[in-house]
Amino acid sequence: MKILQFVFGISAFATTTSFSTKFSFVMNCPNKTLPVSGIVDYPFAVDSMNQMIPRCDGTMQKLYVSGDFSSDAEFYVAVGVLAFLYIIGAVALYCYFSHMYENNPLVPLVDCASHVLFAILWLAGSSAWANSLTNLGMATSVNNIIGENPDLCKPKMCIGDREPNYAKLVISVILGFLNVFLWASNLWFLYKETHYFKAKTQNQADGTNPMGAA
Repeated sequence: MKILQFVFGISAFATTTSFSTKFSFVMNCPNKTLPVSGIVDYPFAVDSMNQMIPRCDGTMQKLYVSGDFSSDAEFYVAVGVLAFLYIIGAVALYCYFSHMYENNPLVPLVDCASHVLFAILWLAGSSAWANSLTNLGMATSVNNIIGENPDLCKPKMCIGDREPNYAKLVISVILGFLNVFLWASNLWFLYKETHYFKAKTQNQADGTNPMGAA
């Protein structure tokens, strides 16, 4: 289970931080055509792109794109990184300090509680990032960008050429919800290692044992 959490955890935040896509449109000036393009990448604070593009009269103007989706993206990545570090620590605990897990009842309890926390964090991060990704797609659509730059693109002057492709980020969201399942599904096995479950099992065994009852 830890191997699956490790692989899918890295994949979730790596597909987000390494992402980059491009949009473009064409300005039809009276005597020439000017291609305009922009890059959308992590952390997706698209309102801070500060990209200068040429106008038909030869001057330069900043391309305006609204929206800042960096907070949800960074939170999602932070959850992935923290989960990655926790897995490394947990594997070291299982492999080299197993006696602590067996002899100290607090260690299994903390491990189980940590998995509950990470399952909640993955759910919150994935949900927030999925919502921001939807808004990011709308904000960076070529038609929306053209509409937000009326001084640059007069009516029917700019024509869309290339829409940004967010397929890789959709995969990152799916991986996030898959991590929710992986961390939550591991809770039962961790709960069985806590003294609460062992004490309950022992009490049930004593209650059904005739000699114990006598």
